[in-house]
Amino acid sequence: MSSTVVLMSGGIDSTTLAHLALTLRRLHSVVCVDYKQPAARMERLTVAGWCRRNKVECHYQHLYIDGVHRNMSIGPGAPGLRIVPGRNMIMLAHAVNYAAANGVDRVWFGATADDQDYPDCRPDWIEAFNAMAEEGCGVSVEAPYLGHTKEEVVRAARSLKVDLEATWSCYEPEGAEPCGRCHSCEERLVALTHP
Repeated sequence: MSSTVVLMSGGIDSTTLAHLALTLRRLHSVVCVDYKQPAARMERLTVAGWCRRNKVECHYQHLYIDGVHRNMSIGPGAPGLRIVPGRNMIMLAHAVNYAAANGVDRVWFGATADDQDYPDCRPDWIEAFNAMAEEGCGVSVEAPYLGHTKEEVVRAARSLKVDLEATWSCYEPEGAEPCGRCHSCEERLVALTHP
């Protein structure tokens, strides 16, 4: 059976994917990326906690991605999307490298049907990136929840017994607390309260 590396931020989508891969006995490890985003510390603590509880190896990557300060560090609670050009492309390239170097044949990441505003979460982009990764490294790149809304991912998480309270979704926390007002926090609240 194939093995899987999950690109994990500690959010609902990537945590549910990691839990799914673990349940299917496919999970090799997770990759968590610190690219100097405002929530890097909280994302890392969240991922580390999940990995510790589930006895899963985590590979931490420290990357420089241009545009993070300008597009991510705009103040807790600031409205709107925070798009960093090429962010998923860069993180996935590192995850593919890690997977190929460790004999793993697939990488999963948490793009959903609600992420179409992000260019590197769209089906045609994922298809193109996957073709490149397969050709160059023998690793497939997949977004298993791409056809699902965040509310549907929450339902999947609950069926898998994912501790959703132990996930992290805020773009720019206030200390160690989510701001509760940014797009990511609002999207999380809607998904968690949807019947």
